Amino acid sequence: MDFFSSSLPINVTLIVSVCFMGMSLMLCFIAVKNALQHNALLDRRIKESAGDSAADIEDKKNGNLLEHLGQHLTLPDAEEISKVRYLLSQAGYFSPGAVKTYFAIRLLAIIIPQFILLLSWGYLSRQYSPSVMLFGAALLMVAGLFGPQLWVRKRKTKRTLSCREGFPDMMDLLVACIEAGLGLDAAMIRVGDELGRRYPALKVALDLMNLELRAGRDRHEALMNFAKRIDLEEAKALAVMLKQSEEMGSSLGSALRTFSEDMRGKRMLRAEEKALALSAKLTVPLIVFIFPTIMVMLLLPAGIRLAGAF
Repeated sequence: MDFFSSSLPINVTLIVSVCFMGMSLMLCFIAVKNALQHNALLDRRIKESAGDSAADIEDKKNGNLLEHLGQHLTLPDAEEISKVRYLLSQAGYFSPGAVKTYFAIRLLAIIIPQFILLLSWGYLSRQYSPSVMLFGAALLMVAGLFGPQLWVRKRKTKRTLSCREGFPDMMDLLVACIEAGLGLDAAMIRVGDELGRRYPALKVALDLMNLELRAGRDRHEALMNFAKRIDLEEAKALAVMLKQSEEMGSSLGSALRTFSEDMRGKRMLRAEEKALALSAKLTVPLIVFIFPTIMVMLLLPAGIRLAGAF
């Protein structure tokens, strides 16, 4: 009886706390929902006055939820937004609202783990001290702040490696198309179609470059944008080589063949470099795992005999 009477105030306090938290969350949700509806109503009136059709307004209304959330955030200055957009394009995110979605994900990555930690505070506080809990909260905040950026950089590195592997094959196909009689623009389109299944990241970059050429952008500028998009020095060298070949009036086929042979040579050198570095990389597991096992196998019989002798 004493146990139930002592635990009753704790249960009542817990129930009241949970109810208060639920009411607070409900009020916050209602306030955010009303604010979003008010902003959506204002956007609709502005777009209707600007002459947008109802279908366009409905398509924009049904867009990405994270992008809508990012529209209500205070974004950094234009220079920082340009850097983020450039990084996202290298990682393969080309949507117009990619920057807003990125900042919305960073905000949610900070808030949601803290909210989960707050809900489980009563249970975790019985097992860990308050200092450990605060350290965990700070660690989750740092992870939420830098986690999306690290994910984007990892995806960008993966796409760059994929484009580097496929670039020599692209050059071989480009040389074959040029020598078959196609123009450079038509050859780029054909190469992009052929590389689609094996190197999708390189195909997307080529398709964007072809769209820029169709829109009337200068070829050298489009090639430099292509090189920046895949972040390869070889692509920049290709853009410079094509510009010099065009200015000097040299044969495009022979120049591309020489450049393609150079790319194949570089790929072979990278493969040989990885093969030669394999022995050095195997030294650490050899010393840590294999060498102690061999020593135990060699010395164990002698140790058993010495133990029996003494």
